[in-house]
Amino acid sequence: MRIAATIIALTVAASAAPAFAQGERLTDVEYLQAARCAGLVSSDALGATDSASMEAFMKAQSRGRASFIVDKADQIAATAKRSAKRAAGQHRASLVAEREACARYAG
Repeated sequence: MRIAATIIALTVAASAAPAFAQGERLTDVEYLQAARCAGLVSSDALGATDSASMEAFMKAQSRGRASFIVDKADQIAATAKRSAKRAAGQHRASLVAEREACARYAG
């Protein structure tokens, strides 16, 4: 539960950040936040979306990163996707809202 609260707090804080230009390099923390977004965007359980631009963004951002950061990002994305698959009611609505805030990474 504490981890979920931390992730939500990081996501809310990041939502105030401006959109990222495609050539701009994210910090490792921002990259991990984007990985959560990638998991939510790729989940069909929250409604179909076009995840191609998010996938391309994450691939470009993964270049040159430490392998443990990339591995952690993969874990975070998988956890977010699993969470979306199991979500119902208000939790699902909050994940959909979080996914919409993720457009700054892919756009």
